[in-house]
Amino acid sequence: MLRLANEKNKREVLDYCLEEPNINLFIIGDIENFGFDKDFQDVWIQYKEEIITGIVLRYHTNFIVYSRNLDMNFNEVVELLIEKEAKVISGKLSVVNKIYESIDKSYNKREMFFCELRDESKLEKVSEENIEIATSYDSMDIAKAYGNIKEFEGMYSNDINERYNQINNRIVSKEGIHIFIKENNEIIAHGNTTATTSVNAMIGGVFTIPEHRNKGLASKIVSALTKRLIDEGKSACLFFDNEEAGKIYYRLGFEDIDKWCMLIKK
Repeated sequence: MLRLANEKNKREVLDYCLEEPNINLFIIGDIENFGFDKDFQDVWIQYKEEIITGIVLRYHTNFIVYSRNLDMNFNEVVELLIEKEAKVISGKLSVVNKIYESIDKSYNKREMFFCELRDESKLEKVSEENIEIATSYDSMDIAKAYGNIKEFEGMYSNDINERYNQINNRIVSKEGIHIFIKENNEIIAHGNTTATTSVNAMIGGVFTIPEHRNKGLASKIVSALTKRLIDEGKSACLFFDNEEAGKIYYRLGFEDIDKWCMLIKK
């Protein structure tokens, strides 16, 4: 059965997820950074005879599901996701496939490659002279820029205020950083870290606006973010399903470690 977790459950949840620390960096990072008493986050543990069979985490309207041995009662999880009106459901492909078969008519499925940097020597040498680190003041500009990137459709809320709140919360809480390059006072390239844990972090939100693509800006953003993580003693992970983006990541030293999946509400 599913039970709402609290601070007393922190160690057992983290121990369960740390069996696969990279694939679970969202769950681990969100728990380490926000705990169990924030209004935008909930964590449920599913037990069978007092043995954990899986974890569900809600971050705003996004849900992540994990089961190490695929032994969850997935019908129970689906009931929770429907009740909470989940807009996005994410997790490793083998887990999300167990959910999708019950709700395929309500969600679009998006499979992605999940990668980790394995060869830092391939990163670009980047001068950060033109790269800015976002403050809370920049949150709305970033939220607006996200809305102009076709590849992000469905991955982020259509409500600009929801996008703003998530971005601003990440910046203010220092759960991750956003960096960008501007031209004529407009953000033309961007990337951020998120789900930062004590050992790793996810790189996401990487984009270049269409009229400035093929200038190497995305490579500069990813290299700069990755170098920051390495300097902090952390490994960098990311996921993608865009072939052109994949060429950039592989060239910079990222390698596949699993498949990630998102279900996006129709």
